[in-house]
Amino acid sequence: MQFLSAASAWFAASLPVIATMYILKRTYENKEISSHLLWRKVLQEQEANRPWQKLRSRWLLILQLIVALLIVFALMEPVWLRAAKPTAHVVLLVDRSASMAAKPGYQDTDFLAATRLELAIQKASQWLDRQAAGRPVTLVATGAQPEVIASRLTNKEQIKERLESILPYYGKSDNAGALSLADSLLQEDPSGETVIFTDGYWSDAEEANKLRLKAPVDLVMVDEKQPLGNLSILYFGVKADKGETGTSNGVITVRNDSRQDQTVKLEIYAESSEKESILAAAPSIAVPAEEWQSVEIASLPPALYYKAHIQQLNDAVQSDNDAYQFPAAPRNRQALLITDGNLFLEKALQLAGVEPVKVSPGSAAPAGEQAAKVDWIVLDGSSERLVGDPEWSKLLSDKPLWLIDHPDQTDKTSVIPANTRVETKEHPVTSYLTFADTHIGRLALPNSADLVWGDAVLSYGGIPAVYAGTDQGKPKLRFTFNLQETDLPLRPEFPVLIVQAAQWMSGGSQLELGAAVAEKPLELSLHSETVSAAWEAVELAGGGLPAEQQRYGKKTELALDLSTQLTAPSVPGLFRLIESNKDGAVVSSRLLAVTADHSELQSNDSASETKLELTAIADSQAETSSSPANKQDQGQKLSLQLYAAIVLLLMMAAEWEVYRRGFSS
Repeated sequence: MQFLSAASAWFAASLPVIATMYILKRTYENKEISSHLLWRKVLQEQEANRPWQKLRSRWLLILQLIVALLIVFALMEPVWLRAAKPTAHVVLLVDRSASMAAKPGYQDTDFLAATRLELAIQKASQWLDRQAAGRPVTLVATGAQPEVIASRLTNKEQIKERLESILPYYGKSDNAGALSLADSLLQEDPSGETVIFTDGYWSDAEEANKLRLKAPVDLVMVDEKQPLGNLSILYFGVKADKGETGTSNGVITVRNDSRQDQTVKLEIYAESSEKESILAAAPSIAVPAEEWQSVEIASLPPALYYKAHIQQLNDAVQSDNDAYQFPAAPRNRQALLITDGNLFLEKALQLAGVEPVKVSPGSAAPAGEQAAKVDWIVLDGSSERLVGDPEWSKLLSDKPLWLIDHPDQTDKTSVIPANTRVETKEHPVTSYLTFADTHIGRLALPNSADLVWGDAVLSYGGIPAVYAGTDQGKPKLRFTFNLQETDLPLRPEFPVLIVQAAQWMSGGSQLELGAAVAEKPLELSLHSETVSAAWEAVELAGGGLPAEQQRYGKKTELALDLSTQLTAPSVPGLFRLIESNKDGAVVSSRLLAVTADHSELQSNDSASETKLELTAIADSQAETSSSPANKQDQGQKLSLQLYAAIVLLLMMAAEWEVYRRGFSS
């Protein structure tokens, strides 16, 4: 407590004056007399009066002294110093780089957090509770580009909700840019400040430490003690085995970001589908502290994709314990070719990477495992008998179907084109094709009711020659002419036509999208019929955090814009890009392996050069602290005059009560 007017203490001299008045007050003593008639009043006043007497305890005296003391106390202008609660604008900068997804190296009794980011959010919420009500807060999160989560919010509950929505960012973070943005937001608030919640491991810390900041910075460190060691898969590569057909060889590089040598146990799975997984190998590799080692795995069986997994429970980061890779060459599709004989078509399919299984129209329908291996069917010729057969009919309806008509002179639903004019519609089957100088003698005229599944993508002489579309979500084609009665197989365009038709029947391109760093721009082309696309999480690396599971457990729709480049999902794992046409049918489905940026995951002493130091920002704080706007008391002064006045009124009321009850002496 302090007094702003200590000189007013001289008014305390009135206290002895009040006491002297009571000392000099006349006091009458009791005397026994024979008769009051003989006692004269004047004599009584002169002889019974005792001007000087011992100061006795009287209620009225005590109350008057207290009142006078309160008046002096109020005149001295007392103030109570307490910690100040700033009300200026503040920017909270939350570090959400990949290292913040690590487990804390210790468990604080005040905070229960699964990751450093959760710990930072809890500390930020606690910091908010200590701030003055109504203080404007701007929330900024790091990332490839800094993101303003909230701007000048004053409601603490709303700010906390925005804090809880922040998830780790696994790509390359521009932390220095985020710090620069936070400082620029305070240019119009000279008394504002930036508060950073971080683990201090910034890959661009050197650049950030050199920034000339205008506003003061408060660095709140999370997980300052020794962090947990981290094992990570730096690289997973697969290439075709030259010695064995269909098998692959793999190479895995593991990094040990800890102070102890470790023997890492790996598991490599061959995934034929999302429901069929085979443990192909389980090697162990000794990795020295803060070093990396590689191991080769031979003769991996054929698979749709491969998964490498580190068996380590007490690991700082789980998202870098899984890695995915695809075969160097895609699996050959198997097509059931139902024909009496078409050598050109059979060879063209083989050139397109399709394995044709030739059967005659009079054969029995494949069943069991043989039917399961068939990806799609080419029906070259008449289909009446097959449609009437229950087993064939079921197989034809279950698989994507490519129909090739064989119209002849006896077929009344056929026509000879009047000219050779070719009209093509933009479609993957007809891309790069002109059909120039191609002769087609006769074209079938199918019933329109049989063509509700597709549209004519190529016309010859004004008559539809190729239909393409989807039937019950499966690709479908129909050529209305007999390939063997044209000169098309002799043309250079014929292999191109068969390759593009095979890709269409296979659901688009057979190649997967490969691997990419989280939220990295992707160089890919979409299907020509695609009007909407979505990322679907097949598996999150390391199982994913609970918030990530909730967000990516369902399809994430993408905004398709030719002017906007598509980016990879923001969470490590295996994702599928699903493309749909205007009818909602899937026209393409491809897999993408997403990894974290490994430079952001180095969170041990070996990465001390990337540590963000508070001393590097101290210079800017020293400069701003000398400015007039920052020359202000460190504490907040609370005046006590009001409280003194209230007590004074209460004492005056008590004094009146003493008078009323006759306790003046």
